[in-house]
Amino acid sequence: MRRAAMISLVALSGIAGAAWADVVLVDGKSAIFDAGRATPTLDGQLPPMLEIPDGAVSMYLPEVMGLVRAHPVLQWAGPEGNAATLNDTDINSFNSISGLVHPRTLALLGVFLTDAEPEGLAPTRLDYYAIGDAFTSFSPTLGQSFFIGDGWADGEVMHEFMIPAGATRLFLGLADAGYFTGQPGAYADNDGGFSADVRFNVVPAPGALALLGLGGLVGARRRR
Repeated sequence: MRRAAMISLVALSGIAGAAWADVVLVDGKSAIFDAGRATPTLDGQLPPMLEIPDGAVSMYLPEVMGLVRAHPVLQWAGPEGNAATLNDTDINSFNSISGLVHPRTLALLGVFLTDAEPEGLAPTRLDYYAIGDAFTSFSPTLGQSFFIGDGWADGEVMHEFMIPAGATRLFLGLADAGYFTGQPGAYADNDGGFSADVRFNVVPAPGALALLGLGGLVGARRRR
């Protein structure tokens, strides 16, 4: 009975809960710039997609595992990216998806989109030399590729990514280019991949909260 009562109280309080979760496999060739496309436009693969559940306000990733490398002669690196490559990441926007600037290469990225194929000007590129990786909450715009890494700000606090208005889909992938600079590409020789545990914080609609509260009260009365 305590467990049922606790669930009712959490729902009635309006606290966002991880109501939806999935494990996503991200190949090292997953091109974030082909998010929302029906067929690849680069030399990589389409990035994996998750539908955003109704009522989701944010998402987080408690566990991201795996290794990737950009070329057989380069070393493997985890989802935080590779700091040992010759260049950092300074990749242009492409296919209406923003590029990004980051001190490391081939880190795990995300992008939120609507149901429509991306079109028009890409949003502003994010510069992680200025932003850093220690943020706890971040609010990307639609079509703006953003750093996820291993999902943690400092090993003890998770990144929380706020879902922009109108977003219906989340894509996970990587940004790559020749020498990690300029126009996207150079995915064909990438190896490895990541496994990402993606969870959405969902706030039930007011009507659903009322029903949950009524159900909890009815259940409590029956148990008496």
